[in-house]
Amino acid sequence: MFTGIIQQTGKIYQIHREASGYELILDVSPDLYAEVEIKSNITVNGRALTILGKETSEEFYLLKFYLASAKVPAQYQEQKKLNLERSIRLGEEISGPLFYGVPSGYCQLISRENLLGGGIKIEVNWESEFLQYLDIKDQVCLDGVLLIIRDMGKSSLLFDIYPETVNLTNLAEKEIGEYFAIEIDPMVKKIVQILAKKILS
Repeated sequence: MFTGIIQQTGKIYQIHREASGYELILDVSPDLYAEVEIKSNITVNGRALTILGKETSEEFYLLKFYLASAKVPAQYQEQKKLNLERSIRLGEEISGPLFYGVPSGYCQLISRENLLGGGIKIEVNWESEFLQYLDIKDQVCLDGVLLIIRDMGKSSLLFDIYPETVNLTNLAEKEIGEYFAIEIDPMVKKIVQILAKKILS
């Protein structure tokens, strides 16, 4: 489980095509490298992945993952900065909702505005049935980053991102037209799935 409170970023070191997916190798901070073990999970831009290998040198601290995907997403291009969060541990303080690290879909950045003090305002378009079950002040994760919905349109969500979050994550580096992985509160997602089954039955 994850909180969406990002404290670390990493970069793509290498990515290799495998039989039915990709081997993903990330260069991370020495602190994160020391904290995690093989077979533990971290979220990489909001997607939970299992660490399959660790390797270090004088310059790099590398974690290896397997990404099950027929086509590598644009966010996994080499040298791209990625938001990272290790899974929570028993006994740690949890200050918000818990997320699984399983994206509910992908939304597209359609506008960005710089705010006074170093923050930014972004608007994303999300063509999803889940959108109708969200409301202003609900919390979602974009690329693994916990954000509060400030406003909504018919098919869009707006967020104000504080300077600290801008500095700690890759959200400000997204260009108009690029995509975020979005995950909604797992409880909301489960309720939507139950309602959909009742409608179909």
